[in-house]
Amino acid sequence: MSPPSITQGTTKTGAFVTTIIGAYNLPITNVSSPSNNKKPTQSLPILTCTLKGVTMSTSTPKSKHPVNPSYRFDNEICFRTLKLHDIYDQTAVFKVIQGGAEIAHCVVPMKDIPLGRGPIEKTFTLLPPLNTPEVQHAAANSSASQAAETPATLRLSLSLSGPLRSEVLAVKSAATAYFAVIDSAVAAISPPATKVFNAVNTKYAIIPALPVLITLACATPVVLGVCIVGLPFFLPIIVLVGIVASLTAGTGLVLYLSTPHGRKRVNKIVAPAATRVIESNVGQQFLYTTGSRPSAVTLAEHTIPSDMMGKLVTSLFLDFMGSCSYLIPGAGEAFDIFWAPFQTVCIQAMYDKKNPYIKYISFAEEIIPFTDALPTASLGWVKEYGPGILENGMKKAEGTISKYSKKGGKAGKSA
Repeated sequence: MSPPSITQGTTKTGAFVTTIIGAYNLPITNVSSPSNNKKPTQSLPILTCTLKGVTMSTSTPKSKHPVNPSYRFDNEICFRTLKLHDIYDQTAVFKVIQGGAEIAHCVVPMKDIPLGRGPIEKTFTLLPPLNTPEVQHAAANSSASQAAETPATLRLSLSLSGPLRSEVLAVKSAATAYFAVIDSAVAAISPPATKVFNAVNTKYAIIPALPVLITLACATPVVLGVCIVGLPFFLPIIVLVGIVASLTAGTGLVLYLSTPHGRKRVNKIVAPAATRVIESNVGQQFLYTTGSRPSAVTLAEHTIPSDMMGKLVTSLFLDFMGSCSYLIPGAGEAFDIFWAPFQTVCIQAMYDKKNPYIKYISFAEEIIPFTDALPTASLGWVKEYGPGILENGMKKAEGTISKYSKKGGKAGKSA
């Protein structure tokens, strides 16, 4: 499974495109009068779509079911001049018009259509006409449809697109350029590297490697012993070597994950979570110009687990990271300048509804020097879930005591 692609809109403003696939089991209305002693004929329906005060309509259906009042349209309606931030909070109203009057309608919120995903097909139940004078005439002629066992439905293919936010577009462009460079380098290096690997990966390669392996096996304990004896002298060197080794390993890991093979591995792990985030309303508002940007707290609310155990793990991690400033006394307090706002946002997202004051305590204990040992996040979890856990524990204890008391009473009577 791959995450949905984040694509730029077809215009610089936005576009809502819908294809009316078909309307099924419509209310039966005979709105045309008979002539020349012929039976009344049923006029063909059309559909209209109204969005932000703009109404567009389809042509007559392309085909009709031979028995049921169901019609195939395959008509496309396009809104390409409306701005995305103006229509994202709106709803599109689809009306079925027959004989000049509305006989049914449905409402489609724009927020329910994932941005940049491409057309998605959905079926909507058609509702009775809206309460307008023109509609009342159609409602009187369609009373038979109200008793139908099969509801009237409308099948639509929906697509909503729009421009990405400027910062998101800049990051996407930079990532595209970076991966293009990596792919070019991999394409250039892979053939000679494969040849070298195939040449080395033989049983004869152990002959030149054997002296090196023997030297490492014998010298490693000696080197470790010297380092342990001279630890105070070698400590700065060991730290420096560790930092260089960590940076080298981290850079190598990032480069590997940037290759096509590495990206496939990352995609298998990240794709489900990325799909949920990108297709959520918060993710859509963060990526596209749908209006005002979601706040940091809103993003945290949709990212941090909301269940009891998920909050507990998150709280323990926040307190652990907050206390890490003690690893480097004094200098570590500078880390709190960046960590305090982040922890406060996370705690506000988790516990603000039940404990609105804990975010202030969190910020204060992180920003004030030498107070990081206070486990604010864990205390917030205890405040929210502790009473319930204690109450349930007491009920279970009372039930157990009562159970054993009854057993003891019965044993005494039998004796």
